[in-house]
Amino acid sequence: MKLIFAVYRTCVRLNSGITHVNKTRAMTSFRIPLHRVKGTHYECVHTIGILTHEVIRHRIANDLTYLSKLFTFVQTDDGRRLYQDFVEKIRLLYPWYWDEIRGLADGSNIALEQILVLNFLNETRTAYRLSEEKKNSDNETGEKGCTTVLINRKDTNTLSLLHNEDHSATLFTTSYLVEADIQSSKYNDDKRESPNEKFIAFCYAGSIPGNAFGVNKHGFACSLNGLYPNFVGHGRLPRQIVNRALLSIQNEDELDKLLQSSPIAYGFCINGGFIHQSQYLLNYELGPNLNIDNENYISKHLIINSEETVEKEKNFSTALNFLVHYNHYEHLNDVIIQQKALESSYSRWRRAQEIGEIFTIDDALSLLGDDKNQLFPIFRLPNQTNINSATLCTVHINFLTLELTVYQSNPKEKNQTTLIYNLGELLKP
Repeated sequence: MKLIFAVYRTCVRLNSGITHVNKTRAMTSFRIPLHRVKGTHYECVHTIGILTHEVIRHRIANDLTYLSKLFTFVQTDDGRRLYQDFVEKIRLLYPWYWDEIRGLADGSNIALEQILVLNFLNETRTAYRLSEEKKNSDNETGEKGCTTVLINRKDTNTLSLLHNEDHSATLFTTSYLVEADIQSSKYNDDKRESPNEKFIAFCYAGSIPGNAFGVNKHGFACSLNGLYPNFVGHGRLPRQIVNRALLSIQNEDELDKLLQSSPIAYGFCINGGFIHQSQYLLNYELGPNLNIDNENYISKHLIINSEETVEKEKNFSTALNFLVHYNHYEHLNDVIIQQKALESSYSRWRRAQEIGEIFTIDDALSLLGDDKNQLFPIFRLPNQTNINSATLCTVHINFLTLELTVYQSNPKEKNQTTLIYNLGELLKP
């Protein structure tokens, strides 16, 4: 069964107009709700906080075994210094996203310190482990990470991004989609303005949008993979904030400028492209360069097809026809020291090497649905292994048909309930 959003054909329809608050979850037969919000940065995420306060509490309660250590850590001197640096940098560079964090805490009526932990999770977890000097205190690092497939082929007429969104099993029932229409606001005594934004994004309970997958009104579509340096940069931006800023990007030059000018505290990978530019897809690996103030390590990869050529430049490399990415550095591994507990990521990489070249969308769905490795499967069901991890959903963003499809079960399964979102409505001027 397919749930069609803003597509005027068969099956269930949902009006594409955005309302200020939609308290009705999007279709009782679909596990992942869609919330629609409109207003300023603070207003939109305050509304999300109201709508999701119960699932945020559920997430915290179910993950309290490891979250409680982080909640305690941020009350220590080391934790306070880390968070003070983060908050100061956010308020300086992106005050509108600080408003979103405040709005989420206010709307959900959950302590701001706990909301900060949920938004700065990777940095906090790593800082806690390093402060305790227990190198194996968090053996789940990387096991909650995602797998992404980028395909750009002329021989099969395919231009797509497909992605398994993996995280804590608790988020299997506490994640949601947000369709947001955010109005610009003035900051710093009217000297700065926040961007007008319109996007659809997958969100974790208790986190502002940005660190999963999404598409904005300018046609930029992306998914994120966590990467895991064995250090945290102080006085820099948490990855969540830079990931959030991706939802305002208008073109590739602006994207490159964002990544060069926003000093990041931790690592991540961007996979995506611009729907109106069909020449190639993009992959970036990023990490903090602690040797130079406010600098990042950046590796840029273009996924090209056999009929397209791009002028070679020193600042990027190319992959032909397809690329699969996981949760370990493949291009910056010589300059960034990674954490050791990444066996899931390397196991998924080895399994993909066995499967071989990706030609079609079905090939990609088959890879993303693979569960041959019982300990570290590519597609993970809640409670399938001893690791607290699950594939929350699989998304397919089709750059040619302008459709975003969400699979709530293993994408290899036929005749399952899927959500199809018409991106054409989002991209209208």
